[in-house]
Amino acid sequence: MDNNKHKHHHGRHHSHHMDESEKFKIHTLSASKRRKIIGKVLFVLLSIVAVAIMLFVAWIYTHN
Repeated sequence: MDNNKHKHHHGRHHSHHMDESEKFKIHTLSASKRRKIIGKVLFVLLSIVAVAIMLFVAWIYTHN
């Protein structure tokens, strides 16, 4: 029997080969990565908003 013909590929397109614990682990890891990315994006956006507010307040005080 040729072993090259019967290799199992573990990827997203072959998720039916994974058992439930593997699916849960991958889902948990991807959710964790997603939360980290969302956290970083929110931090950057809120930092930009905070700087914009500070610049606006400084502009108001210097033009009165």
